[in-house]
Amino acid sequence: MKILLATVFPLPGGGIWTFVSNLKQSLNAYGHHVDILCCTKHNSQVELLGTDKVIDFKHDRKSISGHLLRNCPGLEKNAGVYHAEMNRYLFEQAITKLDLEYYDIIHAQDVIAATALSRVKPPHTPLVTSVHGYLSGAIFHQMKSTNARLDDNQIWNTFLVNYYKKIEQIGYVASDYIHTSSMWMRKIIENDFRINPSKIVTFNYGVDIAGFGPIREKSMRTNKRIILSVSRLVYLKGLEHLIHALSLLEKDDDSWECWIFGEGEMENHLKNMVRNFGLEEKVLFWGTTKNLKNILQRAEMLVLPSLQENQPFAVIEAQLLGVPVIVSNAGGLPEMVENGKGGFVVDKGNSHALYNKINLLLNDKSLRDQMSHLSLNHARNKWNLNKTRKNTLELYTSSLMKKKGSK
Repeated sequence: MKILLATVFPLPGGGIWTFVSNLKQSLNAYGHHVDILCCTKHNSQVELLGTDKVIDFKHDRKSISGHLLRNCPGLEKNAGVYHAEMNRYLFEQAITKLDLEYYDIIHAQDVIAATALSRVKPPHTPLVTSVHGYLSGAIFHQMKSTNARLDDNQIWNTFLVNYYKKIEQIGYVASDYIHTSSMWMRKIIENDFRINPSKIVTFNYGVDIAGFGPIREKSMRTNKRIILSVSRLVYLKGLEHLIHALSLLEKDDDSWECWIFGEGEMENHLKNMVRNFGLEEKVLFWGTTKNLKNILQRAEMLVLPSLQENQPFAVIEAQLLGVPVIVSNAGGLPEMVENGKGGFVVDKGNSHALYNKINLLLNDKSLRDQMSHLSLNHARNKWNLNKTRKNTLELYTSSLMKKKGSK
């Protein structure tokens, strides 16, 4: 089978990369040909990774901008929607230069790519979409962080959020089948976007478990116990609540450090919070890392206090290394963690509840060891790449049969 995995986001990097790289490796091992299509880092080109096929946007930028402004007068006044539409049409125009007839299956990794691909792909080629996050919900949280004068209802009714809701709707409707990893995301697609449940297939992510060997003894550059957080530094990740929780922890215990890995628009704000709480020597920002496994093996726990989240691979990797996890009850996170067994689930936005669980886990080694064992056993069964490959191939087969049946 010849398969195209496609996204508008730049790769490698992020959760989408973890998913598509693992899936490609697994499918290749069973004789399937898999290409990965993505944008480049600065969103100036589309490329097929690992090939010399690169398509530059610059030749189409002027004509697409003119088309948008002629057909949507005043659109430039809403910069967010204008740039989103520009990027969507540039991606769509670029992929018309690819031989999409070559592929048996096109597997989009986001609804923007699905929307674009649905307009230019051959009619007989199935389009499957894996949904890795709630796009309009993410835009809602982004606006919430910068529009304090607007209440939640006003933000949900802004032109920008409704634009992204419409893009999601188009992408879902255009897909022959939709894959979600969480029941949370599935229910949003069913209930908020009124998509027929028969189009939606839910199964777990998977990673190559063989890549997670025996847990090594922690080799530390410090004798401090490490609290780890790995996420983009943006509002919806809830890191303000983590820093507040750590300010409470400081009053009880100073034998720890918190290492935060990630980049994002709130970096300066979060660093200011740390300074205001006097935690500069306790909370350290490390930027991004390509060695998450090594970092996780140094940590006593992973903490993700998100306000919205699907199912981040950082949790999966932590569990496969036997690292206890504390997560909020946002989105698909509670589906990943057995509360009280391999970790804890706390109410999102509740700094005191977060502090209580961090403090408990930090100061009870026997509890950490017990949770480590339970987390590892849970993860090896739940996040199995062989199961993901099997479920994905069944999804592809159903999509091909659906297309044949519609002829």
